[in-house]
Order: sequence, then C-alpha cells, then structure tokens
Amino acid sequence: MCITVKNGYKYKGVYMKKALLIMVLITCSFSLWATGQQEKEDDTLKIGYVFSLMTHEWYQNILQGAQARADELGITLVTADANMDINRQISAAENLLAQGVDVLIITPVDAKAMAPIVKMANQAGVPVLSESNVIEGAETFVGISNFASAKTVGEWFVGYAKDNNIDPKVLIVGLPNYEDCRQRVDGFKEALEESGLNYEIKQEVDGGGDKEKSLMVSQDAMTAHPDINVIFGINDNSATGGMAAYKEAGLNESELTVIGFGFEGVVGQTALLSGSPYKASLAMFPNYVGVGCIDAAVKAAKGEALPEHYKTPTVAININNFDQFYNKDGEKYVIDFEAVRKLED
Repeated sequence: MCITVKNGYKYKGVYMKKALLIMVLITCSFSLWATGQQEKEDDTLKIGYVFSLMTHEWYQNILQGAQARADELGITLVTADANMDINRQISAAENLLAQGVDVLIITPVDAKAMAPIVKMANQAGVPVLSESNVIEGAETFVGISNFASAKTVGEWFVGYAKDNNIDPKVLIVGLPNYEDCRQRVDGFKEALEESGLNYEIKQEVDGGGDKEKSLMVSQDAMTAHPDINVIFGINDNSATGGMAAYKEAGLNESELTVIGFGFEGVVGQTALLSGSPYKASLAMFPNYVGVGCIDAAVKAAKGEALPEHYKTPTVAININNFDQFYNKDGEKYVIDFEAVRKLED
C-alpha cells in the first residue's frame, strides 16, 4: 500500500518500511559493535594493587612505574591505599577481589594478616603477588634481596673506609618491626664482620622509617656516643634523619660517613649530589620494581610458573656512578631503564 498526498511526498507505506528497515539494521549493527566492545573490555587484564602507604615517595614511584607499564601493555590497573591500617588493607583487597581483578598485588602492612585474603583469592582463582615483604601463600615476592643488597652496599662502605682510613663507630637507624628492614641491618653487619676493619656498632635505634623520628632518636644516640662517625639507615629518611641529628649536635660533619638504603627518589638524590656526608646508598629503583610487579602479574595471569622470589636489580650507588643510572630531565633525574635492565644480565 502506498498513500500519496500532501505535495506529492510519500510518507507512509514503502518509504516508511524502508526507513524502519534502515533503523533496524543500524540498531543491530550498533548492538553487535557494542557487544564486541564489551567482549574486548572483558578480555582486558585487570590488576589490583593495594599499597601500604601511598604518601611515601617509594610507593609513589612504584605506582608510577607500574602504571606506565600497565598503560604500555593495555592493562587496567586499579589501586588502593591502606595508609598503614591493617583493617583498611584487608577491606581494600576484598573490594578489589569483588571487582573481579585477575591478579592481586599487595604491599602488606602486616604480612601475616593477609592470610584470609590469600585464601579468598585462591578460592576465586586469583593469583596473589607481594611486594616488599613475603606473604605466605602468594605466587611470588617481587622485589630485591634485602640481605644480599645490604651486604653489597656494606662492602662498598668497607672499601671506602679502608681507602680513607676510617675506624667505623657506627649508628644504625633501623625499623625492626619489619623483616625486610631487619635483613638490611643484618646484611650491612655481615659486610662489617667480614671486613677486617676495627669497627664498633655504638648503638641501634628505631627511626620508624620516618625522618623526624629518626632525627629525634639519633639525637639521643649522639649525646650518648659523640664519637659516632658512621650512620647506616635502612631507608633515605632514616639515613638523612640521622645525618640531621649529627649536624644539630654540632659535630664535625667532615668526619661523618652516611650510607643509605633505597635511594627512593628526591631525598636520596639530593643528599648524594649535595656534597654532604651521604656518600652512598643501595639503589632499589622503585619505578623498575613497579614494572616488575606488572610483568610478574602478567605471567601469573597466564598461568606461567614464577620463581619464589621475582628479583629486581640493585646497585650500590655513589657520586661516581650516579650518571650511569640516572638522566637529567629538566629539574629532576629519571631512571635509565636500559642501564638498570643490564644489571639483570
């Protein structure tokens, strides 16, 4: 049927049927496209990461490296911050599992407290990876070998002490609540024990990994032991906090040698490049650790076998080799990833 009226235009019948057909085809085509897009999105690997403390420069740099690697591989990275709260970390991990992440990465506030999360993830078929501290039942631990790395920077110091005729009177600014930090102290001590140096550990203090607390507890140590001439800190804040306490005590900074650990970012870089007593640090390359977390997560998602410890590279860094691993980018320094990657060879 075709009705022709009104200026000769055909507005019902055949033309209307054609219009409806076109609309149906367009709708079907869009539906198929949308379904394809949804399938594509569903196929995208989704990785969840619960950090322990995102206000810390170390974790900010890990996230930066992890996000860059995820973007490069077309991976969705969803993050949460526990802010050093165990219950908050558990809740955040549960939420990520509920969101359907394919892999869960955790920097634990308390590794033992993560047991229920590992069990829940295993039941859901989601691999769990840990960073910084080992979580029992996790597929792998991504990060450095703390003991071996601390021994490496300790051996660098031994050579420096012998070259400069230093009899070390050592203050250790530690964080004994954490296994990885205890390993750093033990590795540094072993390097001293094997050195043949006439050394003495004057005191060990708990700086809490925080510069202000490290400064305060180190002030008491300086008062008790004004002959301290070496400070070893388990991270940059610990080392520089101890160094600040030495300066405030009015002691001769030219007689002080400070050795750090972590070289997380601006704090360590500034201390090393400023000509201060901060002579070396164990560089952990946090951005590269972030890359390692994503690469390990991809392997886990594919069902590939992972080592118990997915090691990331380190080096004892000092003023002489700094520019081998860092490039100037405007007002800041960035990691030379190719140079760091060669450390794995």
